[in-house]
Amino acid sequence: MNKINLLQFRGNNSSLFTGRPQGNDAREELKLDEKDNTKDTYTFIIPKGTTSFNPSFYLGLLYKSIKKLGIEKFESKYKFEFEDKVNEEIIKVLKDNLEDGRRNALNSMNKKNSFKKHFLK
Repeated sequence: MNKINLLQFRGNNSSLFTGRPQGNDAREELKLDEKDNTKDTYTFIIPKGTTSFNPSFYLGLLYKSIKKLGIEKFESKYKFEFEDKVNEEIIKVLKDNLEDGRRNALNSMNKKNSFKKHFLK
């Protein structure tokens, strides 16, 4: 399994991953379009000291892969690992963040979002 450390994309003096443009830039730099076409598997390493992995960054980084591969193939190809294995509270927060990103990606693919739901009643 190939490891991809995301530290360089977290921003200087920052503890969070945020911004769809930043996620897109990371995607491009990591050549994820090419990786999507291989049979290899990859693990994203979320570095120690990370406090948030916002859905915006997740979507910029991974939406195209989810759309291309489908959720099942995506989840067998790409995994996440937390460098901080001790702080259970922050690991739970980060897992929730990743689940929010996943849900946002699936909602975008299915043309669902909370904005439409809320305002089109």
